[in-house]
Amino acid sequence: MVSWIIEGELAVSARPGYLPGEERAVPTTAVDAWIARVREAGVRSVICLLGDDQLPLYEGALPEGLIARYRASGLAVAHHGVRDGLTEPFTPAQLDRAWASFQALPKPVLVHCSAGHDRTGRVVRHILGRLEAEEARGG
Repeated sequence: MVSWIIEGELAVSARPGYLPGEERAVPTTAVDAWIARVREAGVRSVICLLGDDQLPLYEGALPEGLIARYRASGLAVAHHGVRDGLTEPFTPAQLDRAWASFQALPKPVLVHCSAGHDRTGRVVRHILGRLEAEEARGG
């Protein structure tokens, strides 16, 4: 569920209710169970990368929307939505905005897209690169 990249600072996960294969509507119980597991792991913030192609999967069960549900549960949230399946989903400016969100959000921060691999991996690699660059500069 929650996979730590940097223990206590940066984690990744699939989205609530993610199952491989055809995408389907996600029930409230799946979202609330996901939130409970994330909070039990100590996560305080979420960077959500779901775009307008996947957020509607939550509309039937969560009229307030997934992002609002996260916030209502006490998680701090940054939403940097990008559609799934793009070869190059992020511009350099979008990656920099995700980095700024990571810096500003209470730690630990969990990053997720749908499966928690492609978009998430790009953002996490960018964050790790920025952290390494800061460390090399002595900051």
